[in-house]
Amino acid sequence: MDQVLQEKFSQLGAKIQALLLERNALKEEIRYYQAENKELRQATQSSKIQPQNFPVPSESPNIANKNGSYSEKIAAIANQIDGYVEEIDRCIAQLGK
Repeated sequence: MDQVLQEKFSQLGAKIQALLLERNALKEEIRYYQAENKELRQATQSSKIQPQNFPVPSESPNIANKNGSYSEKIAAIANQIDGYVEEIDRCIAQLGK
């Protein structure tokens, strides 16, 4: 009878050791996820701050109107660049002859 109790105690001790190891592993995992959670919260806080740099929605149409006046100048410059590219292509074609 004494030997049976010894075996049961040793089995119980082994189970307790296994549970303690699992508990410690879970504690480490919890620490890891808490640290990751903290980093993610900080990242979301900083991303909430960035949109404040954007213009107020009521100002957005004004910005579009200001940029619209430059569209004619941009188109003229683009046409001029296209002309230069065509002239360069002609010069390269003449050099190749």
